[in-house]
Amino acid sequence: MKVQDIYIDSVGTYVPETVSSARAVADGRYDAAAYEETGLTGVAVSPGVAGPDMAVLAAERAFARATRTRSDVDAVFHVSCFHEGPDAWCAQNYVQLRTVGEAVGRSVPAFEVRQGCNGMFDAFELAVCYLRADERRDTALVTIGDNMESPLLDRWRSAPFQLIGDAGASAVLSKAGGFARLRSVGTHLVQELESLHRGTEPIFPPPATTRAPLDLGARSADFFRSRTYEEFNRFSLEGLHTLTDRLTEEAGVKLQDIARVSYMSASRDFTEQRLMMPLGLPMEKSCWEYAKGVGHLAASDHLAALDHLLGAGELVPGDLMLMIGLASGLSISGAVVEILATPPWLS
Repeated sequence: MKVQDIYIDSVGTYVPETVSSARAVADGRYDAAAYEETGLTGVAVSPGVAGPDMAVLAAERAFARATRTRSDVDAVFHVSCFHEGPDAWCAQNYVQLRTVGEAVGRSVPAFEVRQGCNGMFDAFELAVCYLRADERRDTALVTIGDNMESPLLDRWRSAPFQLIGDAGASAVLSKAGGFARLRSVGTHLVQELESLHRGTEPIFPPPATTRAPLDLGARSADFFRSRTYEEFNRFSLEGLHTLTDRLTEEAGVKLQDIARVSYMSASRDFTEQRLMMPLGLPMEKSCWEYAKGVGHLAASDHLAALDHLLGAGELVPGDLMLMIGLASGLSISGAVVEILATPPWLS
């Protein structure tokens, strides 16, 4: 989607303290061989803080930095990947109440977005459509929050090439202006790879209700018993190029114009071979040096990377950032963001 006149007014993140991979190896929680192979040095862990509460903490930081206020918000789009709370409960309404409703005494619509780790991109796209559908609408709040601590998941072993972290993130999107402009956003669905993260597990009863632990490696192994690596490479790389070509064309830029690229946290080899090399971009433009120390933060990866780069002075006015993510299904999503000015909270 080509985006016109929608800006990022502020971002806020909640990335808790990290547990080092070396410590996890010493404790027997992480395989020494995987530690050496992946180069992943740590993972963010937040004991006892629920995903929706991390989203609220991130939103508080975003509002503390924003020029728009809570009263300007016309809708909340809350993103999650894992279990947020009690069954049959809607976390987005809780997040709306604690970020906007209680503060201004006004109820605004709240929507939950679930597209796995690409949920942020769908939330951005839906927020753009929502704001553009009515000229009276001005501002949308996007929140993300997941705590992955669970007996159903082993953050050190459940996902090949990755460590699974906890985090919250938030962005205030507005028609009125901001430090950055959203130039394009979208998703490409590689439907041929739908079963990559499903494997041969039954979809009913859901494994979470039977207390079956998550093992993405086993599901992937199931997938490759009936499909070849050549097919996987062809479909996934074609999807990557299809999406990035579309995003850059809609943004009116070329890949060579991109200053930095964010991705989900994965091993150095995976990041280089599945993203940077196919795009013809050097690893120096990736966010891997940051991502390797915090783990895969579900849908918060990209806002966390953006916030880090801004704070470190590694993104400056005039720079373009390409965000690319993968999610089960297989969806490839992304966005192009242009930095217009030094964020006011850093001035």
